[in-house]
Amino acid sequence: MKRYHFKKFSRREFLKLIGVSGSGLGLLACLPKLAPSSTPASSAAPLPADRSNPSIPEGASGRSEDKALIHLVCYPEIEDFALMAQLGVNTVLVDLDPNRDDWQITYQAAIQYGLRLIPLIWDQEAAQSIWRWDIQRNEWQLDRNRYPDAVGAAFLGFLKDHPDYLAHTFAIYSFHEPLWQPDKTGPERLKVFYRQITEEIFPGGNLRVYGEDITMGWEQSDECLTGVLDYENHLVYPFVSTPEGRYRPFDVVNNYYAQPTNDRAATIQAELACLDERLRRYASAPPAATGRRPQAIVLIQTFVDREYPDLWNRMPSAEEMEAFASVFLQERAGRLKGLGWYCFRQVADNYLAWLHQECYDEANADRWEVLREISGQFFSQYRQFLPLVRNRSRNKSITVSPFLFYVNGGQCNCEFTASRSRIP
Repeated sequence: MKRYHFKKFSRREFLKLIGVSGSGLGLLACLPKLAPSSTPASSAAPLPADRSNPSIPEGASGRSEDKALIHLVCYPEIEDFALMAQLGVNTVLVDLDPNRDDWQITYQAAIQYGLRLIPLIWDQEAAQSIWRWDIQRNEWQLDRNRYPDAVGAAFLGFLKDHPDYLAHTFAIYSFHEPLWQPDKTGPERLKVFYRQITEEIFPGGNLRVYGEDITMGWEQSDECLTGVLDYENHLVYPFVSTPEGRYRPFDVVNNYYAQPTNDRAATIQAELACLDERLRRYASAPPAATGRRPQAIVLIQTFVDREYPDLWNRMPSAEEMEAFASVFLQERAGRLKGLGWYCFRQVADNYLAWLHQECYDEANADRWEVLREISGQFFSQYRQFLPLVRNRSRNKSITVSPFLFYVNGGQCNCEFTASRSRIP
């Protein structure tokens, strides 16, 4: 397992930095990127590319013109990839080491288990992704011929040198909350990054751009609706534990979290309204030079944050996870690119709980099983699982071995055993 070097940088520091007194939409996610210091080796034998995961239809590229949704999990480890495939996940957002030690092994594992990656390389000191700006040339250091020492340029060259790895890259991770430092990552520089990626480094649409918390909630968000990204996260983080209620829906009109409530239906409607406003903004903007507008990927809270007494301080139950995800899929699936879960492993030192650790909820219901059940709602036309042996009771393991996947009528035999037990 990777060992993280944690950096103390809280949401409250973000609030102080940009001078606001409340939690606006642009401040929903703490810095989730931490530099790994070691990477596990893989001992599993390679499997045929794209055929070990039934949630990826054969021939699908993961691009926006593919109508299939993506099922995303944020920050699993390499050793979790087999489980991700078993649960019907087809895309994972992962940290990569800037020292390049884990680039190849991560992509090999992704191919092995039929996953596509959103790769992130985080710069711990800059508190932002690894991309560097050349102030003399007014461009990002993305071309390895001009910038042989730039990590970002080396990674893009790595993808160019390995077409199979590029094919398993759903999108490149651009920036996290870049508008809180507009002097460094303001709208114009974001547009230069998008233009360089889509026109110079990977012309022809071979690589898409993913970003986080850019197009809503910031003073300059309106300038970022065109030509900045192809995919953006949309956070659904309403789960709290307070005397007044178990939910805090986001008030999209006033750009802050509303008072706690126990009204789940009202919370869901408020969260849908927030998504609808994002989608309205996307549709109102002219397309980029690529002909594309941004598409949203809904991320549902599966973490507990200790920073605030009344925000993000409760894990959702398995039943809540399924209920919220089902509503978004049933009512908005045709307008989304995908749905996912944040986060699977601990990715910030102020997180007290996360999905890998909290497999079972207080009623002993299996949260991981929810992922498999939800994936069936939008991937069922591509797969048929054999019955899975499972036991939801406390301290019992779940074993799956071996099983058979059917994808678009083609058969692929894939054997592995995925065992898990409740963590004390």
